Amino acid sequence: MRAFQILLCSFLVIMLAGCKDQINLEDTTLTLMLGIDLNEKNELLYFISSPVFNREAKEKSEQYGIRSSTIREARMGFDERVTGLTQPGKIQVLVMGKKLLAHPDWFRLLDVVFRDAKFSVNARMAVLDGPLHELFDFKPKDKPRLSIHVTTLIDTANNRNLTVKTRAQELHRQMYEKGMTPTLTELKKEKKAVKVMGTALLKENGTYAGSIEPRDTILLQMLLHEKQGELSVTIPIKEPNEHNQIVKDRISFFIKGVQKKVKTTYQNGRFHFDVHFKLRVSVSERMFPFDMKKDYKKMERMISDELQKDYMKLIKKCQEIGADPFGFGLYARAYEYKEYKKVEDDWTKAFSNATVEIKPDVSIKGNGVIK
Repeated sequence: MRAFQILLCSFLVIMLAGCKDQINLEDTTLTLMLGIDLNEKNELLYFISSPVFNREAKEKSEQYGIRSSTIREARMGFDERVTGLTQPGKIQVLVMGKKLLAHPDWFRLLDVVFRDAKFSVNARMAVLDGPLHELFDFKPKDKPRLSIHVTTLIDTANNRNLTVKTRAQELHRQMYEKGMTPTLTELKKEKKAVKVMGTALLKENGTYAGSIEPRDTILLQMLLHEKQGELSVTIPIKEPNEHNQIVKDRISFFIKGVQKKVKTTYQNGRFHFDVHFKLRVSVSERMFPFDMKKDYKKMERMISDELQKDYMKLIKKCQEIGADPFGFGLYARAYEYKEYKKVEDDWTKAFSNATVEIKPDVSIKGNGVIK
């Protein structure tokens, strides 16, 4: 019996996870933010931002930038400069320069991100409008560490639907999905702050096509998701009569619920998409007098008409720049597969010729606590 207990204990000890490859936190450089850009000579630049855990250090984060050919080669260059061994498994944000996205083969640089299991595929993907070194050299005194600040900034803006939150794994899916084009968070380094500019739109080959403002991103998110975080929209009812009028006729409302139906057809050599929205809204702000109790149906029509105009402008812009961030190609593949297969390798061209009709149907379900 005693021999059996000894044998059992020995077996359990053998099955325990080993700690042979453990690394002390003080001996590591945890890369929380990674950046890739091009300089004036079209040389690849790599940047990292990492927290510093040494008590003697005055700066609580360190930033480095080097010239290199690949991410893996850049790691060797960083190891020559940083205190500890660089670890890529905790990357929260991967930022790319807009100049880099002008080249159609930039996505190949991320090969190691998806090939190496130690890399984080949950990193938020973003593009910076401007030189990347300006972002990594930024040391705000009233903000947390740069990498944490940028991560929180993207998450907060996405919670309000001011930008998308595309993670590395999602970007990989979007790049190989022929029925839609990729989207990224777009940032800009201003004089004393980092600002979310909206959403960057990419073409089928991944090159930068253009961007949409936060207000248009809200419309995009409504079309992509039935309900995604807080959806607050402000629209004009009419232009001011006086040039110096400071209070303009605007109404703001929360989207409480979205129901969407998309009818897809193919006629006369082009695709047709009829999108019918049912929106339940709650008025949160009204800057003009209006009898909501008597004329609420009129207000619903006014909101519906304004939303329809905004959607048509957004869709027209995307068709002109050759992007389909809405995923209309997915509906074409699902309901008009035969015709879609003929154009799947150049879907954005077919989408630019498509007819899209947006029909919002607004229902006001709340008006606040005052009349």
